[in-house]
Amino acid sequence: MSSKSETEMQVSFEDQQKINKFARHNARLEDIMDELKAKENELQALEDAESDLLLSMEKDKVSYRIGDVFIFVTLDEAQEMIEEKKANVATETKGLREKQDTIKQMMSDLKVQLYAKFGNNINLEPE
Repeated sequence: MSSKSETEMQVSFEDQQKINKFARHNARLEDIMDELKAKENELQALEDAESDLLLSMEKDKVSYRIGDVFIFVTLDEAQEMIEEKKANVATETKGLREKQDTIKQMMSDLKVQLYAKFGNNINLEPE
């Protein structure tokens, strides 16, 4: 009987709140990582478009996509629009990385607290 009570851990309401908070942070971290991957892909596409413009034989106007519509703009306007979009993506990426760092720090703090209480009886590592 005593061996059963030694292996059972009592999970308080506060402990459960910490576990839930860790799970929410973990889910948010995965979302941020997906967003970062999308931003990296978008930045690469913009850099490819910029390279294509430099190699373009078009002197007058080129088509530029905005949403689902293509418009004709001058080469200089297209380059300017791409540079502006790249700057916006870089700013968004920086913000996401800051959020990622903050969440990782909070998760690290929660891990320390939860492992201190539960030891090997809890697994907080990614699979």
